Amino acid sequence: MIQEKLTILRENNVINDSVYDYAQEVLKFMKAQNIINNEDEADTFITHLAMATARQYTEETINSVDQMINEQIKADQKYDEALKYWNEIAALAPIPFRENEAEYLHLHLVTLLNNY
Repeated sequence: MIQEKLTILRENNVINDSVYDYAQEVLKFMKAQNIINNEDEADTFITHLAMATARQYTEETINSVDQMINEQIKADQKYDEALKYWNEIAALAPIPFRENEAEYLHLHLVTLLNNY
C-alpha cells in the first residue's frame, strides 16, 4: 500500500524524485532497525514524512503540535528511542526539517514504537 501511495504522489508531482528516494531509504532503515516488520506498518509515518519533506522544498509551513500533546509525547517511555531514530532518519534527508515538522514525526515514531 505505501509503495502505491508513494508512486501516486510522485507521478502527480506532489513529491519529487529526491523525496521518493528518501522515503524508500527510510523504509529500508526502519526494517533494518526492526522498527517495522513490513513496509505497510509505517504507512502513516512514511506518508507524513514524504509530505513533510516536500513542504521543506516549497517552504510551506504547518502549525506546531499542540503543546499538551507535545508534552505527552516527550513524557512517553519510547520518546528517547524515537528521538534517536529520528536523528538518524533526519540525517538521511535531502533537506533539513523545520522543528514543527519534526515534532509531528516524533509523534508518529513514538506511536510506531509503542504499537510494534
